[in-house]
Amino acid sequence: MNLALSSMFDCALFDIDGVLVDIRRSYNEAIKKTVDFVLARSGIKVRNLVSDKLILKFRQSGGFNNDTDTSYAIALAILLASNQQKKIITVSGMRSFLLEVARNANETGIESVEGFLARKYDISKTKEMLAYPASIKDSYIGRVFDELFYGPKLFKKQNGLVPKYCINTRPLIDNDKLAVNKKTMKVLHEKFDGRLAIVSGRSRLAAEYSLDSVMQYFDIDACVFLEDEKREYAKPNPYAAKKAMKAMNARNAVYCGDSAEDMLMARRAQKETGLPIAFIGIYGYSPEPAKTRALLKEEGAEAVAKSVDLLPKLLINKVKEARTP
Repeated sequence: MNLALSSMFDCALFDIDGVLVDIRRSYNEAIKKTVDFVLARSGIKVRNLVSDKLILKFRQSGGFNNDTDTSYAIALAILLASNQQKKIITVSGMRSFLLEVARNANETGIESVEGFLARKYDISKTKEMLAYPASIKDSYIGRVFDELFYGPKLFKKQNGLVPKYCINTRPLIDNDKLAVNKKTMKVLHEKFDGRLAIVSGRSRLAAEYSLDSVMQYFDIDACVFLEDEKREYAKPNPYAAKKAMKAMNARNAVYCGDSAEDMLMARRAQKETGLPIAFIGIYGYSPEPAKTRALLKEEGAEAVAKSVDLLPKLLINKVKEARTP
């Protein structure tokens, strides 16, 4: 192991979405198409309602690391507003309302959105129709999202079910774009003696599918794939970071993430374990990179970087700074 790096960090943890993989045309697109699908089947004739800016606003609240949660929150809000007014509201009106909903969201996620909407509407019937959160088998909107994202073959492999709503669609996961160079992961693997782990909201299936060429560099026994875990462990719960560090017997860690949930998880894991965790914010694959960079710095990230490819140099520079009298 590189002695400079080993003197500061035992291991490195990585989020996937927006960090190791550019998801702007995959997960973001899945949110947009899920909302379009649900609204169309409810008689609301509008397309391309959801913007990357809106999605980012929800993620910055600290409670929307799960993109099906985001799809649900948006669909719930529009269905309630449209039903209340007994007419199709304008696209500009819908977008303005959704931004208001996102501004009132917080780290409790869909609970905060439901609470905000419940002050204006009776949400019970619409919530029951969307059937969320629930298992994929029982959830209408959850199933639509997964069918669109995974596509028929992977959906069946992940959930053991045949697609019901989106039978002949091209898998949006195929739009994932690897956001880190294989050479970078090889260098990091060598410098950390293989102590690299994934801490992600994805399933293991989705992670291995999109990270195929670099998956060999991660300690699979230390990786945590939260889609395969209990919902209560979702970020910003520190469970995943703690589990990964324990698996590698790490006394400290550097964690690369791109969202408020990632930072909250790292801070809480550090508080609960007493072990130092340096958070590095990755901003280059955000819909609004400059704003994301500024926000991550404002919220106290130890460092920010455009991509993980800059991590080896960044860590070495941090070591030099720490050793400078």
